[in-house]
Amino acid sequence: MSVNGSLTVQLGPPAFDGRGKFGAACTFSAKAFNPESATPAGEAQAAPTRLSLRSNFAWALAGNAGYAACQWGMIVVLAKLGNSFLVGQFSLGLAIATPVLMFANLHLRAMQATDARRQYGFYEYRRLRIATTLVAMAAIAMVARFGTHNQRALPVILAVAAAKSMEALSDIYYGLFQLNDRLDQIGQSMILRGAASLAALSAAFYLTRNLFWGCFGMAAVSLGSLLLFDCRRRDYLPRPEAPSRISIRSRWLNRPARTAALRRQWGLIWSALPLGVMTTLASINLNLPRYFIHAWLGEHQLGIFSALAYATVAITLVSDSMSNCIIPRMSRLYAGEQIAEFRSVLLAMLGLAAALGLAGLLAANLMGARLLALVYGPEYAAQARVFQWLMLATALQCVASGLTSGIMSARRFRIQATMSAAMVGANALACAVWIPTAGLEGGAMAMVAAAAVRLTLAAAVAGRLVWNPSKAGAESAPCLEGWRPEL
Repeated sequence: MSVNGSLTVQLGPPAFDGRGKFGAACTFSAKAFNPESATPAGEAQAAPTRLSLRSNFAWALAGNAGYAACQWGMIVVLAKLGNSFLVGQFSLGLAIATPVLMFANLHLRAMQATDARRQYGFYEYRRLRIATTLVAMAAIAMVARFGTHNQRALPVILAVAAAKSMEALSDIYYGLFQLNDRLDQIGQSMILRGAASLAALSAAFYLTRNLFWGCFGMAAVSLGSLLLFDCRRRDYLPRPEAPSRISIRSRWLNRPARTAALRRQWGLIWSALPLGVMTTLASINLNLPRYFIHAWLGEHQLGIFSALAYATVAITLVSDSMSNCIIPRMSRLYAGEQIAEFRSVLLAMLGLAAALGLAGLLAANLMGARLLALVYGPEYAAQARVFQWLMLATALQCVASGLTSGIMSARRFRIQATMSAAMVGANALACAVWIPTAGLEGGAMAMVAAAAVRLTLAAAVAGRLVWNPSKAGAESAPCLEGWRPEL
């Protein structure tokens, strides 16, 4: 320790106080340290290396595209080596497990990636994710056991749920990487897990002709990816401040400390709950037209609509990748009251999102029929008008997603649940009115109506955030752009 105009301490990484926040680190040039997590003298910790926005975007896009391709490959493998019944069993497992886990995840990754003020520590996020994942697994098991489904599908449903649970645990580490602007780790993990899951499913099913063992292989390699890649120590990131065994034991033996810890955990749940509602409603919104089309038009028309909707995934992958790489920086700017810079970044992202959506819309109008005939066949090309409506909905969703990223960066979580509810309501009403009369085109038009509602509401909320600096500054903290990212 030396004093010469500033305090220099070489003990270890910056410490959190009892509330999970920095102590004097944001007030003085000195850093405060926790003796329990101290490193030996002279073992200074290098500043973490952040990737550029271009590199983060490239890795995010590669990871999302690679993982989506592997998921599609699993369906192809089951269709080629098995039959439509096995594809249905696998899809049933996904249909049961995904919504439950999506709500249980509480979208903690977004909350963690925007936590520029370090309100909560990484171990608090991870502890909550483990607890909610266990509860979700129990809920999935009950639904599968006591539901009306074929009991022979129960092992497959549980195996699929186990694989998705491993992905949920990896997701909390993805939030950590995103917070530190290292989306290369997310991209590599998604590609590794997707490729390994595809290989495990293919090999196990080929050798046993049993779907359960194929899904079990998926769960096993997902666990391996979590333990061997996601959890491993990275020298270019600050080390997580793990509480010692002594401190954990004393905390839980001390009633006031235990009460304070439980109160903080409940506060985290309450803060993240609107995000869980939002992601669940987003999933419902995506599938609402499919429910109505299945009820009114049958499975054949549903298959055509689903194939046309899947053709817009490429635009969505690029849009999501762009949002993932920009959210951490925007959250630091907003927390630091740099509203002008925040506004500039948001407008730039909206411009890119609008250009992306416009490019997709032009392609659908100029080459839609030919592309559909080439990829799917003439029966699908006859529905080029439906494809154009779906691409318009995707274009509107791209811009709305950019605005939602700004709202997320400002950590306005509760309003997003209300926005999602309004979007689902508009979609349901439009489906009920248009699908019986306009068929598939009515379903696509309902998607446009839902996207327009989301865009309008998101523009109103985001506009208030960026054009009312006094309101924004009331909830801000000192500038965090120079802070060293913590785990």
